[in-house]
Amino acid sequence: MDQRTPDWLLEHVGRLPAMLSYLLNGHLTLFCVLSGVLLNLVCMYVFIRFRHGSTPVIQCYLITLTAWQTALLCNAFLLYCFPTLWYGHVVSRGEYVRVYPYVYALANTTHTGSVWIVLTLTVDRFLALCKPLTHPTIGKRSRVKKLMVFVSILAMLFSVPRIFEVTTVMSCLQKEDNCAPQVVRTDLPKDRLYWTIYHIILGTAFVTLGPCLLLFGLTLRISIALRRATRRRKSLCQVMNEGTCRQEFSNKDHRANVMLVLVIAKFLVSDILPTVVDVLEHLVGNHAFMSSSTATVFVDFSNFLLVLNCSTNFWVFFFWGKRFRRYCFCLLSNSCLAPWLSKWISKESQVTSFLALNQATCTTKLRNPASLSDFSRKRNSFSPGDLENKINTSLTQHQLFPAGEFGIPRTQRARSYAAVEGCVERRKFF
Repeated sequence: MDQRTPDWLLEHVGRLPAMLSYLLNGHLTLFCVLSGVLLNLVCMYVFIRFRHGSTPVIQCYLITLTAWQTALLCNAFLLYCFPTLWYGHVVSRGEYVRVYPYVYALANTTHTGSVWIVLTLTVDRFLALCKPLTHPTIGKRSRVKKLMVFVSILAMLFSVPRIFEVTTVMSCLQKEDNCAPQVVRTDLPKDRLYWTIYHIILGTAFVTLGPCLLLFGLTLRISIALRRATRRRKSLCQVMNEGTCRQEFSNKDHRANVMLVLVIAKFLVSDILPTVVDVLEHLVGNHAFMSSSTATVFVDFSNFLLVLNCSTNFWVFFFWGKRFRRYCFCLLSNSCLAPWLSKWISKESQVTSFLALNQATCTTKLRNPASLSDFSRKRNSFSPGDLENKINTSLTQHQLFPAGEFGIPRTQRARSYAAVEGCVERRKFF
């Protein structure tokens, strides 16, 4: 028994890389892809539908970034998630590999586009916080839209050579009747000059190592600028002795900038390991690197980090973006999640600001133009007594907040429900 134990351990240790690869490329990636695509679509819907005149231009960056990351999730699913779940591993032979050349090129394009959009977002935040006199001339909405289109087209053009790096050929094993398509590298990446210029020099400088170093430096400068700005605003608020000063500047602008810094930092952390893997591949050679099982696990883990980053931006927007969270409440206020949503807006200050949202908060377009007069008439005839009657009637009919539920006092539950009910009433007129 003792003599067989080392063999048993060696057998399981030898299977560990394959098990980790299956877990990372299969179920974990599938969960991130499904949840990420759904939540990214929600983000884009909120950003586009609830736009109004005062919408910051930063949403142009976020919409473009979310679109690129959603495309990256779809390509990751087709490239290695679906083959792993269907065949048990990433296949290189069979009918499915016919899609590999196209998905491979699109995956590299979406990754390049995501990196460059995050880089432009970081530069924009750096100019806004560290160069405030220069930023207004550059950060106009029309210029930002043109910049997003230009960067996206440039990322596509930069990734065009990837289309010619992989192809499929018919491969026969032993017998001529046992033939199937097989994915192989073309002669282009085997060319030493092409590999040196495109992959090592241009790829390292503009996609992997260069952007990571630049993102790290700019993010560090932005963090220092945010800390200095917070200290200055606190000192100004103490001198001016105004209660609204802290709320206007520190709570609104500071949280928005922190949210964007978190998005940038999250992307930077997720892109460090792929950068290290890419540099190691250039140092040891492609054939020697891919033949190592340990290197394969690192590649799978780095790919999973990219997928995880692309699927979690919604939670950063939700927990740090107060306006984004309110818009999500408006979308879900008619659903069965209303009792759960009430806990997020239970504070009296949040209820007051939530009820004070104007007509453009819940939507920007009228479904029926004739309903505008009804909306104005009902809004003008609204009184505190009507609010109290509405709360009592809603609590009696729906029983969403019975005594003792959620551990929230009855008065606080009524205020929370009034906030959700107010949003629902406004949406009925659009």
